[in-house]
Amino acid sequence: MATARGSLAVLVSLMIALALAGCGRSGGPAGREGRAQTIRMIGSTTVLPLGERWQEEFSKQHPEADIAVSGGGSGTGIKALISGSAEIAMSSRDIKESEIEQARAAGIDPVEHTVAYDGIAVIVNPANPSQEVSLSGLSDMYSGALRDWSALGVAGLGEIQVISRDSASGTYEVFKEIAVTLGGAEKSRDYAPEALKQTSNQAILTMVARTKAAIGYIGLGYVDGSVKLLPVSVGEEGEGVLPALATVRDGSYPIARKLYLYTNGEPSGPTKEMIDWIKSGDGQEVVEELGFIPVG
Repeated sequence: MATARGSLAVLVSLMIALALAGCGRSGGPAGREGRAQTIRMIGSTTVLPLGERWQEEFSKQHPEADIAVSGGGSGTGIKALISGSAEIAMSSRDIKESEIEQARAAGIDPVEHTVAYDGIAVIVNPANPSQEVSLSGLSDMYSGALRDWSALGVAGLGEIQVISRDSASGTYEVFKEIAVTLGGAEKSRDYAPEALKQTSNQAILTMVARTKAAIGYIGLGYVDGSVKLLPVSVGEEGEGVLPALATVRDGSYPIARKLYLYTNGEPSGPTKEMIDWIKSGDGQEVVEELGFIPVG
């Protein structure tokens, strides 16, 4: 009899434990397994500082959220979305048709979310006396058609040291389209082989700050006092324009773009909660604080 009672007590305890565990699984951001769903954000190094701050601020309001943010470039983020290793791809360029085809072949439906605007800033060393640069001048420099600062009326600097992002970067793609090929007018032009390719905006910033003859381009949010920002003109006779909130929004700055997040289909659950928050006033406040341009 004692054995039977003991067995009954164990059974009752087990049932209570299971019932309590079941309560922990129900609904909410934690999901059915009682664990927070991991939101993996991967991609653009331009968007990366935004992603990291969004993670920090969103987690303060949603401590149950499990968010992992990493860079690698826009192309890397889109590949991660296609492979299922990311819930959100960060991109500083439009997704390519070839990537859409790859995604659909893998059963992925990329949905685009515009979360900020950016001006790609052209930077030189503070010792460079240049006051502005034209788009055609940038095309000549980055394609290798123009190799010495003296050809631009700048004495004492010698050979132009062209600094570029690497080919996995969305910034690389956008700058090539707008500045190197001049919006497709010079389709045969590409980056010169001697262009020094860097894996991040920060790496370009550091190299230009250390190299008197260098020229580079970075996302507006990365600009600081270690480099000199050059106004960019559309024509040889046009007036140069600096990238800023107003000039990016009104289209007068010529090297501007949207910044995106991509999801597999319309987001739901915790992923939707986070993207909705990013588009809200709180999320867009982060955009402005980091030197980018809010949407809306």
